[in-house]
Order: sequence, then structure tokens, then C-alpha cells
Amino acid sequence: MHSARFGKAAEFKKAASFGKAAAGAALAIALASATASCSPAPVPGSTADRGSGSALTLTSVTQAGAEKAGAEKTAGDKAKVPAPALKTFTFPDGHISFAYPANWSIRTNPGPTLPGGPADCVEAVLSDHRGKDVAFIVSGSYGDGASGPVDRTVFDSAPVPGLAAFGEPTFGFFRDSYIDVNDHFYMDVRPAAELGSGSVSSGNGQVVLPNGAAIFRVYIDSPGFPSPEAARAWVATPEYAQLKALLLSVTYN
Repeated sequence: MHSARFGKAAEFKKAASFGKAAAGAALAIALASATASCSPAPVPGSTADRGSGSALTLTSVTQAGAEKAGAEKTAGDKAKVPAPALKTFTFPDGHISFAYPANWSIRTNPGPTLPGGPADCVEAVLSDHRGKDVAFIVSGSYGDGASGPVDRTVFDSAPVPGLAAFGEPTFGFFRDSYIDVNDHFYMDVRPAAELGSGSVSSGNGQVVLPNGAAIFRVYIDSPGFPSPEAARAWVATPEYAQLKALLLSVTYN
């Protein structure tokens, strides 16, 4: 990662204001059909690809599960379900904020710093209503990580409105295949340039913001899914919609 200071204050505020409205609406719509179960698991790797936290189990990874999920989603779309209550978390420095279900919890940990780098690195770990860790967000990091060649398959992507002023940070759900390593699945926010399918550089999954580098990631175990088809099936579930909406709600003030 690399620390950065750039952009004008007016542009930050404008992007943040737009992001809060758009992301808030997306989150409320997605969470309206979400079920109470939400259980992805950690990703092993470096600081950028870290996967510490409780071991969790992904749902709806079989073909039968995909068909059932599609039927449940259709039924859920027809039902008028009130949007669940949401809370907003803002990091101590006042810059990064995001919305999350009111029955989830957040714990914060101090992050590493380097002389001359950002001095207020904080990690926020989100746990669902059962106390299972489902995602983590790091704000104000000095930046680290490495990249290498991968065969990437992108299943879903969408720009994050609240970060639009900072080089098109984009939500993505994708699979990386390595020559001699098991496939890995990721759901995170990263520069749009890192979300191409095919033989590409893995990138480091970090977004450079004025207060330092940031990481926005959902825990997914390894390998996570038995096949690409199972991963695509998960996209149709309320669980997936809930986690996607969480990441799309991120704003920078």
C-alpha cells in the first residue's frame, strides 16, 4: 500500500454526499430481502489478503441450492418486507463511514503504522447477529502487499458511489486461479483496473484515500466454493445481497 494525500476538500464532500444517498438506498433495498443467516469465512494470506477471524460456512453452494435460492429470491421479491434497521459506523478520524444491520456488532483494533506514514490506522471487524465475523475494513493504513499473475474470473462488480472521487473504487466478487495453488474467491472493494477477467495481475486489493490506504473485504474461506457455478449461485442469495450492500455503502468524508 502507499499512503496518499490528494484531492480537494470540496470534491471529497461532494462525493461523500452523493455516496451516502445512493449507497444508503442500495443497502436498504438489498437488506429488505436478506435472511438472518450470513456466514462467509476468512481468506488466508498476507496483510492485504488476511483471513483471521472465526471459521464460517458459506450457504447455497450446490446446484440444488442455487435453484432453491432462485425460488426463494422470487418469493421474497414479491413479499413486502420492511427494510431492517441500520446503523452507521464512522472511523475515529471521521473519514470512512458505512452502514450495517443494527443487530450486527463491530469491534475495532489498532492497525500497524510506519514512521512518516498515517498515524491513525484502525481495523473494524464486523460480526453478524450470531457473533460470527463476516467482514473487515481497514482505514488509514500505510500500505503493503504484493501481486502476481492470476487467471481471474469476475462474477459481479459495481462502482462504489461514496468513493467515486478516488479513482473508481469498485465492488467485486471474483475467483483467482493460480498455477499450482487452489482457487481463491474474494469479495472486496478495489480499483476498477484490478477487476478484469482473464490473465491479469492480482493487484493488492487496497484503495488509496487521502488518509492512507484502505481495505474493504468480506471473509471467504479457501476454496470457499466447489465450482464457479456454485459461486454464481451464491450471487442470487439474500446473504450475498446483504454483504454486497454493506460494501457499496462505504463513503469517504
